[in-house]
Amino acid sequence: MTQIRVARSFIAGDALAERIEQEYDLGKISCKLFSKMVRTQDNDHYLVRTTDNAKYVARIYQLGKILEREEEEYLFELDWLNFLKSNSLSVSYPLARRDGRYLGSVNAPEGIRYYALFSFAPGERMSLNNEDQLFRCGAEIARIHITSNHFQSQYNRQPLTLENLVDKPVEQIMQLWDESRADDLDIILTSAAESKEEILALLQNEESTADSWGPIGGDFHSASTRFDQNGNPTFFNFDLCGYGWRAYDIATFLLNTGLMHKSTELSEAFFAGYYSVRPLSRNEHAAIYPFLTIRRVWLTGSFTIADGLAGHTFIASI
Repeated sequence: MTQIRVARSFIAGDALAERIEQEYDLGKISCKLFSKMVRTQDNDHYLVRTTDNAKYVARIYQLGKILEREEEEYLFELDWLNFLKSNSLSVSYPLARRDGRYLGSVNAPEGIRYYALFSFAPGERMSLNNEDQLFRCGAEIARIHITSNHFQSQYNRQPLTLENLVDKPVEQIMQLWDESRADDLDIILTSAAESKEEILALLQNEESTADSWGPIGGDFHSASTRFDQNGNPTFFNFDLCGYGWRAYDIATFLLNTGLMHKSTELSEAFFAGYYSVRPLSRNEHAAIYPFLTIRRVWLTGSFTIADGLAGHTFIASI
């Protein structure tokens, strides 16, 4: 009988535990899947516990073809997180294997999938109604931006250019949406073109700042930020990181959290925190609004996957 192709598999927790025990110095562990999103672009995360109840998180990345990634792009992410940790930034960082490397792989039914083991982010999920947490979150994101100006890596990673944020998602949408989605497609195409034009104009503006472009998280979110009892945040889940515009990073956080729809005091607390460390130029601040639309376009394209499990009707909300 011919073997059937598999689009998405889930690795058994006990099998992954056995692999981690072989490759890390953690002793006997348990390993349980705790995030299972039925979308081919999402990664799988497992809670790892040692016999003394120390906790870690194992991430099995989806197939590289989903986001057109090569092995070195995962290595870039891990390299950057180690850099941030070495500079006392509060991020979930990768653990070294016995061989000194940070990236492993498993031969899943659908193909080779890479994986890494990360420190566990302590504390409780960030509250979007807490001005102190929003201020601290903004300040820490700004510190990550400033510190990352000095980051260098031997590994390459696709930058978050307009081609990758707008052109490719639009092309994907156009290929897979039929005439029944004509009105929706018109909205996407018009919004994408207008926002891209605005960003290109701002990039050529004389107020453009030297560090407006650099390594960014690409997906800062209250759901991936934990605050400990002392009010210190830890960020995790940097799967969408890369070189990009800092204004895009801010727009992503605003869209992910819906912060622009909350009280003015809350959004001002976030911006006050960011400005306390890295003031934005008028040029960068003006770029946030079109980047909100560009993020929506990218999200819509990321859900429009020919081999996906989520269907092709998703339009990102704002």
